[in-house]
Amino acid sequence: MLPSHVLAGAVGLRLERADVQWHVSPGQDDSLMRFWLTFGGACYGFHVGAEDEILDVIVEERGTDADMGVYGRLEVRPAAGGDPAAFAVGQRLVAVHDLFAGYLGKPIGARLSFETVDLSVADWEDELHWAVGDLPREVGVRQR
Repeated sequence: MLPSHVLAGAVGLRLERADVQWHVSPGQDDSLMRFWLTFGGACYGFHVGAEDEILDVIVEERGTDADMGVYGRLEVRPAAGGDPAAFAVGQRLVAVHDLFAGYLGKPIGARLSFETVDLSVADWEDELHWAVGDLPREVGVRQR
């Protein structure tokens, strides 16, 4: 299902909180695994979809920390600092636009327009990418 369809019920609501799951491994930068946005008590998870699938956006509970032994840890933290979702907390979601790969490509993400900021997110090459405003050029998306 397209992200715009899943998030249709959140349009007009305020973003109450944003939580982010990071893969933490000693000696490496933390890497984004997934994140959750909570509107009106409903929590929406944003994940990399199965192979060759679009960004997976589903209604679900916020995740938890997990120890992965020699592979590090998964840590869930409130969005903060430079996390793109942190800029939208407290703002109303105005619109959701699906993002597509290249010209007439498959749907791979969404642009969430809030009152004063846009949050773009995409599943590109099996990695979750997010940004305030537009995604970097190497993430080949277009809005339809």
